[in-house]
Amino acid sequence: MNLAYLYDAFREALSDGRRIPSGKDAHLRERNAARELSRRVPHAGFVFRSEREFLDRAVNYLIKYHRIDTIVIAGAGLPSLTGDDLHAYIRRCEDNHRARNRANVIYVERDPLTRAVMRTIADPRGGVYVVGADPWNPTAMWDTLYAPDHHGSPSISPQDDRVALILAGVMSFHGGTRAEVAHVVQEHIAHLPVGSFLALTHLLMPEHPEMAAHAIELETALHDIGPGTGTLATHSEIAAMVAGTDLVHPGIVPAFDWYPDGPPSPPVCGYLNAAVLTQKLEPDEALPEPPWRPPRT
Repeated sequence: MNLAYLYDAFREALSDGRRIPSGKDAHLRERNAARELSRRVPHAGFVFRSEREFLDRAVNYLIKYHRIDTIVIAGAGLPSLTGDDLHAYIRRCEDNHRARNRANVIYVERDPLTRAVMRTIADPRGGVYVVGADPWNPTAMWDTLYAPDHHGSPSISPQDDRVALILAGVMSFHGGTRAEVAHVVQEHIAHLPVGSFLALTHLLMPEHPEMAAHAIELETALHDIGPGTGTLATHSEIAAMVAGTDLVHPGIVPAFDWYPDGPPSPPVCGYLNAAVLTQKLEPDEALPEPPWRPPRT
């Protein structure tokens, strides 16, 4: 089963009765799997959609308050039929905030089929590139990205550039232990230039017993009828993945809850996907933090 097509199927909002146009109709197998996952775990699609909404808020914050030269999106999935891909959103943010420079956007994809579809949105003249590399092999991936003029993609300078790396969901589907995943993420961080950022999402094992039961059912369903992989991580396991970095407030939280515009009363599945934005270097204390929801009364 193709993971990118499964994500694509969930972008159709199958679990809540609304249809959000998908970038490319998912294969029938993946669409059926998405329906079955939503039947077994109500609102399962929210897990995946909240991830993208977090990414929108994270890149908006980075563009507004930080000079980012390159945004690397690892495990990108499929392009959107509506043109609402992450690079398009990045360009709108740059326009809204009158950014002085346009960041190069590099999609990194390991799956040949997905990569072939992604190449339809590549636009080197517009600073959008698609590169074949494996996010689960950080050294090889960064060797590719740092190589000058690799298949027409821009060369990143590890000394001079500030990079934002996005690992959205891709580590949840790594087949190893969460300790092994932490090692992979730490390798990515080691390859990032000083001052760069990492936006990471990962399926979360909540501490609340009732929510944990839903999380385990989702994990089981992903193995039974989904891609055959997909592993939950505890808060402490995710913290180990980003150890040694400076977490942007509010730290490691459910993806929908990283910013105040999330659903005020999310379904239980809203707590099954964690998100964090973190920086390799001590952030400038003079910079404002992302807006945060005031204490509820």
